[in-house]
Amino acid sequence: MAQGDHHTASHRLLFEEVATEGTRCDVCGEPVPTDDEGYAIGGSGLYLWTRGEEVRYEEPPLCGRCGTAIGVMALAQWDLEEDEG
Repeated sequence: MAQGDHHTASHRLLFEEVATEGTRCDVCGEPVPTDDEGYAIGGSGLYLWTRGEEVRYEEPPLCGRCGTAIGVMALAQWDLEEDEG
């Protein structure tokens, strides 16, 4: 960086909405197709958290590749836990 060239950022950058074209996968950032044709259909995940009596749900978009990988990992973990008793 040359002398006099500097950049600063504040906490506001963390909350800035980024304008993107179309929907992007919450895991890898790749575009998620919005059409219903072929096998490139994306899905969504589910975040669930509570604070006191409040329950919040969020369904982030997932591309087909990430959705499949997460689903297979969840099934493997479930099977592992079931075998352990």
